[in-house]
Amino acid sequence: MHLYGDGLAAAFTQCCIVYYMGAALLHYVLPVLLPRPSVQKGHPKQGQVLKESIMSIGALLVKALVLTAVEKLHAAGYGKLYTGSIHSVSDVTYAVITIVILDCLHDTWFYWTHRLLHWKPLYRHIHYIHHKSTVPTPFAGYSFHVVEALIVFANEIIVCFLFPIHASLHRTYHLFTTLIHIGGHAGYEMAPLIPSVEQALSWLVQGPRPCGALNTVKHHDMHHQIPTIHFALYFVHWDRLCGTEHPAYRGYARKLAAQGQEES
Repeated sequence: MHLYGDGLAAAFTQCCIVYYMGAALLHYVLPVLLPRPSVQKGHPKQGQVLKESIMSIGALLVKALVLTAVEKLHAAGYGKLYTGSIHSVSDVTYAVITIVILDCLHDTWFYWTHRLLHWKPLYRHIHYIHHKSTVPTPFAGYSFHVVEALIVFANEIIVCFLFPIHASLHRTYHLFTTLIHIGGHAGYEMAPLIPSVEQALSWLVQGPRPCGALNTVKHHDMHHQIPTIHFALYFVHWDRLCGTEHPAYRGYARKLAAQGQEES
């Protein structure tokens, strides 16, 4: 099975493998191999992992449909996806730039659609499902309504019309975002272990410690405790600019960075 192509069955299989294997790794394996203190207040309920896993199936199917739609649009000549090998320095450089741009666009899309989903009518009928997990596990990453999935994943089609993206990079990137979603619900800090381009660039500048411009697991966990704050995905700037950052969070971020500096 190729990474890109082969239709809905391949896309759904890829989404499920990345999602469930990634969530299992973060929930069952890493806490044993690399024990870290919990950032959560309380513990997941009995049977919660199973419920979140089942509730994620619909969103995973929607994501697979979106990826398949991108594939079909490209085959029909629509959009700016391209194929071919990536070998030269300029090819690799453009790929890295593409990822950074996608991160910025994805974060912006997620912030504003997330705030929209907290509009009372949409929250009451759609987004409340995700917030049933007040103490989430990694399996809560895509545990939400299929309508929410359509809203959240729509940007994966939109970006294809904005600028050239390698078809395989598009698929790889949007499978990787699955890990970002489940990682945000891990219940313990993974920074600086988050394998993002921005984190890698941060390592080059300030060493292997958490970057204050990037979100943490605590950032999103606070959102599950207080739904009126922290709507962003990758970065903190939208929450700070729009006044949706909790006043206590900056102190937590500074403390986390100081701890990382001591350990590095």
